[in-house]
Amino acid sequence: MTQEEDIDGLAGEYVLGCLDAAERADVEARRPLEGSLKAAIEAWERRLAPLLEAAPEVAPPPGLFDKVLARIADEPGRGAAPVLALRSAPQRRMRLVVGAGALAACLALAVAAWFLYAQADKPKSTVHEAAMDCGGLYKNFWGKLDREKYARIPAEQLAGVSRMALRAYDACQAGDQLDATSLFGRLERMNF
Repeated sequence: MTQEEDIDGLAGEYVLGCLDAAERADVEARRPLEGSLKAAIEAWERRLAPLLEAAPEVAPPPGLFDKVLARIADEPGRGAAPVLALRSAPQRRMRLVVGAGALAACLALAVAAWFLYAQADKPKSTVHEAAMDCGGLYKNFWGKLDREKYARIPAEQLAGVSRMALRAYDACQAGDQLDATSLFGRLERMNF
């Protein structure tokens, strides 16, 4: 995993609220000092902002907390519970990351489905098509690479470059011009 992918993953965990208090404080301290971390957090916030606006806040019924406390107090046989061994922190964190990733993927699919079906009757804007030729940029990147150069690249690094190129293409297709331009720029500056 490259440092850029690590920063992007950390930013995603920060925005989704998956970090514990110490990790969150560390990210908040690093955010103003590291431009790449700040940019990654802002990109995640832009991507997830429509989801916040789509779901209305729902307040719990009045008196619910008191009912829960009363039910706990009334439950018979509330003695000392057996002590369970806690899972190690890396296991818990991995499960949390996988769960948050699955949730984010489901939410992204729901938003995509909403855009496809709910807004099918609206006229398509040509702003994104005129602004960036996503397919052309993607093909141009791979066309410029010298076959001899990338034949010498280790498979893991080539896979990382391929993933980054696909992320740039996806951002371009999604209309995120800032993210797409940034990713395509990073790809152009790579030395093999």
